[in-house]
Amino acid sequence: MFRNITRWLAVVWFCVGCALGCQVTPPPPPPLAVTPTPLPSSPTEVSAWHPGQFEIVLLDVKHGDAQLIISPTGETLLIDAGEEAAAPSVAEKIRALLGKLEVDYFLASHYHIDHIGGFVPLVRDHGLVIRKGILDRGGGRNAYDTATYRRYYDHVTNASRSVQRVRLLTGDKIDLGSSTQVTVVAAGDSEAHTNCGITVNGGNDNDYSIALWVTFGKFDYWTSGDLSGEDSTETTDAESACARLASRPADLYKANHHAISWNNNANLLKVLQPQVALISLDNLGKTDALSRINKYARVYATNKIIALDTDRKTPIIVNDSDDLIVLSRDGNTFTIEGDQYVAR
Repeated sequence: MFRNITRWLAVVWFCVGCALGCQVTPPPPPPLAVTPTPLPSSPTEVSAWHPGQFEIVLLDVKHGDAQLIISPTGETLLIDAGEEAAAPSVAEKIRALLGKLEVDYFLASHYHIDHIGGFVPLVRDHGLVIRKGILDRGGGRNAYDTATYRRYYDHVTNASRSVQRVRLLTGDKIDLGSSTQVTVVAAGDSEAHTNCGITVNGGNDNDYSIALWVTFGKFDYWTSGDLSGEDSTETTDAESACARLASRPADLYKANHHAISWNNNANLLKVLQPQVALISLDNLGKTDALSRINKYARVYATNKIIALDTDRKTPIIVNDSDDLIVLSRDGNTFTIEGDQYVAR
């Protein structure tokens, strides 16, 4: 009995002491179930753009080029439009991305049919609205001697249209909002026969391709149409000249001229050293350009690459994923086809 009373008094004294200032450490709570914040992930099929997302969508137009750049605040730049046969598909995908068939700017990288052939049908037959400007390197109706270019010229210079044709010059900026910078690295001049500060032979419209540098945060992207890269009877080495205008490496690079052998030369790639390269193509056989690009970059293509150089040590990604969607939400990381990269 006495022992029980003593034990009871000890308990009471302990409780009173705690009430007067004793600190008792409670047992730790069980760990909370934490759901990790998902990393930005690019969709593998065209889907609706959401505010805050920076996207580059390389549209599958088979042989040709068409790409849509969307800033986090929704400003848009459509670069090229493929051939005429691609117009229905391009229209459908722009609607799926933006919920409307409307962009702020259209830019023609140069005047070949696989880059501008789909533009007039997009506007005339499908109702594409250009809100702010049609951008190209300028030139009169005979700047390039094809029916496709003359049709393009007649459309963009029609005085009854409210949207203005704007000739781009080296150093110009394209306004896609405060978070996204688009700079014209070079714009060819077919009248003066120059591009990137050198004289152009004038035999191929690829020589006059417009080169752009696109920046979102730390992320940098180089795209330059079908810019020529090797000396020959038909082309000028504009790539090496333009490489001198690049101020730093690029995270992403769109292969010039669908990655054929006489473009994407070692001088340009050594300067850009891209982590990732995109190729817009219908199909591609053996080409030395793939070896040069793959020295630096992991490659994604809109259609299958059907043959590779036999001496390559590192395998190239061969896919048939149609459209390629590059996405970033912070300018520090970006994803493509679910693969994540860190911008430099």
